[in-house]
Amino acid sequence: MSTIVRVNPSKCRMWDLHDRLGEEVTQATCASLIESIKRHGQKQTVLARRKPLGDDYQYELIYGARRLFAARILGIDLTIEIRTLDDRAALIEMDIENRVRKDISPYERGMSYRRWLRSGYFSSQMEIARSLGASEAQISRLLRFADLPAAVVSAFTSPREIREEWAIALAKACADPGHREEILRRARSIAESSIRLHPQRIYDALAVGSRKLVPSKQRDEIVKNSRGEVVMRIGLRARTIHLILPRHRLSPEGLRHLTDRVAGALENQDELAVQPKASPVITGDVIQPLPTI
Repeated sequence: MSTIVRVNPSKCRMWDLHDRLGEEVTQATCASLIESIKRHGQKQTVLARRKPLGDDYQYELIYGARRLFAARILGIDLTIEIRTLDDRAALIEMDIENRVRKDISPYERGMSYRRWLRSGYFSSQMEIARSLGASEAQISRLLRFADLPAAVVSAFTSPREIREEWAIALAKACADPGHREEILRRARSIAESSIRLHPQRIYDALAVGSRKLVPSKQRDEIVKNSRGEVVMRIGLRARTIHLILPRHRLSPEGLRHLTDRVAGALENQDELAVQPKASPVITGDVIQPLPTI
């Protein structure tokens, strides 16, 4: 049973377990939402539950921090849906609402899941995964963001800049006592500098003892032979490297030979990666050739 009402935003506060970082809810980050609500009104309701009598606020918002912020800036009422929910049910509703929203960062989700575990609402990451209909591997990856030291997060202009594979690599490196202090020293130096670096450069500077990743690119790289003919495209994605070849140029034997060569090259790179002075290497998955270029 739910009720939809319009209320003064001064009567609302965010739930303590909501997954927004306060520093991420500003006029700058909410500018487009503020303009949209100003022109077209609030299109989506905010989920809320009533606060006990005598509380300073009447409603506790489960999600909708940006909409609450926009309503306060514009001085208008906020449209809320009032429901009766316990904390665990509220956590699930919040995640369902926010997991598909582009403005919720993986860092925010990872920190939320860590709070859920520490607060005892869920006993394990497996239980979180089952409740949310997500894979345990996905929850595990997001929890690696919560393993990052605050100094490492502060080295980036915003936690949103930290890609998932970076969080995994940096969390693993920071868990190594032989690398942790050096990573923290570099992170503090970057944070204190007046020069703001590109996120990729920050990651490269912090990736002590971990394998450097080839940066992703929006456009594929084109590989040509000595006659200027296109023979392959290399797609550098967020987590994979795609080798895209024209099928008509390869026989089954040629394809097996090529995959053997690639597998051997990756094996050699793995051996180099464990050496102290190894050069940065390329990592990624090799995708089977597509039909055409």
